[in-house]
Amino acid sequence: MENKTGKYFKYAIGEIILVVIGILIALQINNWNTHRIERLKEDSYLVNLKRDLNNQLQMIERNLSGEEFIYNSLTKAKSNFEKYKKFRAIKEDIVLISSMNDRYTFTITSPTYTELLSTGNLDLITNKTFKTQMVKYYEELELTSQVIQNNNNHKDNVVNPMALSILEIIGGNDPESVYKGLTSTFDNYETPEEVMAIIKTTISKPRNQLILLNMMRFRRLVADTHILRLKLAKTQTEKLLNLLASNNK
Repeated sequence: MENKTGKYFKYAIGEIILVVIGILIALQINNWNTHRIERLKEDSYLVNLKRDLNNQLQMIERNLSGEEFIYNSLTKAKSNFEKYKKFRAIKEDIVLISSMNDRYTFTITSPTYTELLSTGNLDLITNKTFKTQMVKYYEELELTSQVIQNNNNHKDNVVNPMALSILEIIGGNDPESVYKGLTSTFDNYETPEEVMAIIKTTISKPRNQLILLNMMRFRRLVADTHILRLKLAKTQTEKLLNLLASNNK
């Protein structure tokens, strides 16, 4: 009986050991599989982040090009005003001044980052340096978006109405638009000469000259501010893309 009992205990202990080993192996396999799935998810997120950043870079470059065009046009208009002590009713001045009407809406392209935050999967990004820089990047991008949006809203809601009648006359960037029914006001005027005569009369008034000058100065300052913010955003986007590329090597 003692021999049988001893063998039984040895057998039981052996079974327990085998069960424990089996559990440990199963846990290890499960952990390995979980880790594999997480790395696959991380790789997918990184690919999508690269796509988002490239799209964001295109948006930034488009806006930057537009704001630089506005700034350069209004700088030339300012130079002409200082030279001639007035805005002239000629195509050159009118086209330059008309750029103050332009605006560029800045959109943040961040579907992947938004998903990482909403799902709590931000910790799947294993590169701590990249993760930290990414969070700072999107926080800074949000600030840039707010600055541009606030300036655009102020321009649309406060500044533009002050010079609405003049802006209706000046029209768009196309020089020929000056001669083609800029508003319904000119429906009864068929020739370019008649349209330009109205523009000359309107633009020559001292009050309108002052309004245009203040509008031009404000929009030029806004363009300069936007250019600085967009250049910073472009540099930060390119830096994050390079960091992402080095992470994948």
